[in-house]
Amino acid sequence: MNKVLVLLCCSCLTAADASHLRELNGNHRFFDLRRAINEPGWNSEETLFYRGVVACRFGQENTGIEVLRNFLAVNADGPLARQAHEEIAEAFERTYRYSDAARQWAEWLRLTPKQDPDREGNANTQALLESLGDVRPERCLFGPDVPIHATHNRLGSWDVPVQINDVTGAWIFDTGANLSTVTESEAKRMGLTIHEVKAWVDGSTGQRNSLHIAVANTIRFGGAQVDNGVLLVLRDEALNISPLHYQISGILGLPVLRAIGRIGIGKSGEVVMGPSVPASAGPPNLYFDGQSPIVEIEHNRHQLQMFFDSGANATVLYPSFRKALLSREQSHLQNKREKTAGAGGTIYQRTSAVVPTLSIDLLGKEIELERISLLHEPPTGSSRYRDGVIGMDALREGLLIDFPAMRLEPALDRLPVSRSAH
Repeated sequence: MNKVLVLLCCSCLTAADASHLRELNGNHRFFDLRRAINEPGWNSEETLFYRGVVACRFGQENTGIEVLRNFLAVNADGPLARQAHEEIAEAFERTYRYSDAARQWAEWLRLTPKQDPDREGNANTQALLESLGDVRPERCLFGPDVPIHATHNRLGSWDVPVQINDVTGAWIFDTGANLSTVTESEAKRMGLTIHEVKAWVDGSTGQRNSLHIAVANTIRFGGAQVDNGVLLVLRDEALNISPLHYQISGILGLPVLRAIGRIGIGKSGEVVMGPSVPASAGPPNLYFDGQSPIVEIEHNRHQLQMFFDSGANATVLYPSFRKALLSREQSHLQNKREKTAGAGGTIYQRTSAVVPTLSIDLLGKEIELERISLLHEPPTGSSRYRDGVIGMDALREGLLIDFPAMRLEPALDRLPVSRSAH
């Protein structure tokens, strides 16, 4: 009888655990999902799906794709099949396998109701990826170290030197950009051929415009040579910040940065990258939400998920962050109306609260921030599951991104002096 009771208890625990995993997945709490799925004792078929999701999102795309395909082999039309195809599609896109990604999005569309709010945007993504079907995967080769420095721009982010066809430009170092981007004049100056593709992009006025791309045979950035770099090409005015009289000419986005693997920028702008950078030790504090890196921070014993956007000058908190504030922080909140300048000259007005001072913990390092905006309205889409945006004001002491380890470190002080740091 005791043995029967033990078996019944184990069965109940398994069902409860699977329900907990379902909740974490549904709420996009993927750091918690990773911690939960790494606990021993999982034996249900559904946990195979969650293992695949965690592998894909935490930088082990090849493993995750294989696991999710095994799951789909026996759950082709089950309730989790649509997300499985989405996870595989995004994993293929992050690893530059555009045709494979397009086919997975086609399967996602087949399983998706026409009224689904994400359908139109994902159909557009599928069209873009189909257009890139003949482009070879991006890859990075390293030559001798080349001393380079990042420089602060007037937007409050870093510009880095990039070379294409022996022409050098200064582009924003931007983990928040799904694609590297250039203006039409920059593309022409660098000798790039511009192609129109079937997809569209929203303009600053809300009007949809045909999407144009270029493919750089080689993008040189310090000692790194990234081949087959896909570039989004926009009209010059689309990247003009008119209130600041500032023209962005190019953006070095996530796909190129991830191809490089390890890359860091010090407090004074020294740049290090590639195999000479020691691997980061410890569990990951980054995962991918589509093509966006999400970093885990801590405040007031709350674990929070923030979009890591090195192209943003300021950290912003979303409404869900409010629950993590200390009582004294909540009592000192002040409302304000603020204007933010967007590309294309667009001015956005919003009302937000201001947190006068805020201390956050990133990998055990306390980071002090001042006058941080706390938005009253959450963003839309998958961004609504995030707790905010980590901008460059939180990384003034430098940063190190280790994509193989899926870790973001808030300083460069542990790195040895290298030739590329002078």
